[in-house]
Order: sequence, then structure tokens, then C-alpha cells
Amino acid sequence: MTCLRAALLSAICVGLGCGDGGGFPADAGGEAPPPGGTLSLTWSLTDTNGNPILCDQVGGVTVTALLHNRAFQGGTTEVFSCNTGAGTTPPQPPGIYDIQFELTGVTGLITTAPSQLGIEVKSLQNSVVAPLAFAVNAVGGLSLTIDAQKAGGNCASVASGGAGITAMTITLQHLNGGACEPATLMIGTTPYTIDCTTPVETPCFEATTTVTAANLPSDSYQIHVRGKQNAAICYINDDSIRVPPNGTTLQRALNLSATGAATCI
Repeated sequence: MTCLRAALLSAICVGLGCGDGGGFPADAGGEAPPPGGTLSLTWSLTDTNGNPILCDQVGGVTVTALLHNRAFQGGTTEVFSCNTGAGTTPPQPPGIYDIQFELTGVTGLITTAPSQLGIEVKSLQNSVVAPLAFAVNAVGGLSLTIDAQKAGGNCASVASGGAGITAMTITLQHLNGGACEPATLMIGTTPYTIDCTTPVETPCFEATTTVTAANLPSDSYQIHVRGKQNAAICYINDDSIRVPPNGTTLQRALNLSATGAATCI
């Protein structure tokens, strides 16, 4: 009986292909999924008037493609550096895709480009997506305060604990290239037009007075603030600032530093 049982088991294993562990046969499995295909995309940025702009001007950092293969739930994302202007995805499963596109900056989503639907990805092939156009409202605003960090304020005499500033000048230059931005600021309710060649003096004002500007081109700038005691430049600020896009206003407190010039009190 024992010999007969062993013979039967041996015959079954031969028929079913038992492994060494005596379990079920190794899964021959279905066919492996076909190799993936890639997607290539290019993009450009314009302002709302259709003029070309650079990623840096609006703080654009990444372009994201949100890929949805209609054969599956959910989707995947592929992220590219905005400044490159082009990119190619890693291989994706073949199929029909709907794709959304986002332009993102340091503060989050800037804008989107029109979705593209029904894009076919073929095995071992590259599919070229229609060129993307991101239209950005490339203007923003500033709301600044200027503070010499003296207990008596900006304008009071040094003897009274102030900075003793009698006049100020403000200029604004694009960080890339150094071009002057001849904007008109509002110092409180008083207009002030920037002139980088011959900066206009305005009477001293306190840190409680806000300096504002609207509809400035979005970009990175260097602002130059000078606080004078009569003819001597005694306080300065040369901060880098970024005017954001989409009509957003940058709020910033600018602190003045003493120059230590011999003619300053």
C-alpha cells in the first residue's frame, strides 16, 4: 500500500510539474506587458498680450504633466524644469492618454495650459505632444515699508534717538541685465517716479508710511534705497525682491543699514 501511494504521488507530480517544495506549479504567467513609450513636449510662456516672456520673469520653476491612461484609474505626474523649454517622459504604459499641464512657481500654481486629450502612446515609440503655451498675467505689485531701526524713527534727529534722515531716494533695477524700471510709486499718497540716472529726492518719511506700486512687470529686481543726512548718504538698502505675477502684491519690510560715512552723524 505504501509503495502504491508513493507511485501515485510521483505520477501526479510528473503530470502537474510539482516543484521541489511540493506546491502548485510555478505560474507560467501571462505574457509580459509590452514595453512602454515616451511623450515629448515643448512649451513657451507669453504675457496676456501675447508677448514672449521668460520663466524667471514670473518665477516659473517647473512644468508638470499630469498623465491619465484611460485604461487605468488615477494617473501619474512628470515634472520638468521650466527653463529647459522641453522634456521627454520616462517610458509609459501604451494606451490612450488625457494630459493636463501646470506651470508652478515658488509660491505655487501660476497658470495652466490647455489639456490635450486622446494622445496615443505606442510601445517603443515617442509621441510628440502639441506645443504648450502658458499665458501669464505678468504684472504684480509692491507694498513696502522702510525702517532705519531707530527708536526715534527715520526722520527725528540723532539727538532725539532718530536716524536724522532728511531725504530719501528710491530706484529699482531688473536683476537680470540691470535695466531701470521707471515706475511711479506711491509714498503714502504722494507719487514718486523712479529715475535711476538722477534719483529724485523725497523728504524723509517714517516706517509707518507704506510705499506701494501697481502693475509692475513681474520679475526679480534690486531696489536701492538711500537715506541722506543733508548731502551725505548715511543709510542704504539694496535688497533683491521679486514682483509676483497674476496681480499679486509683494509685502516686504526693508531695513536700512548705516553706511558709517565720516560725514554722517
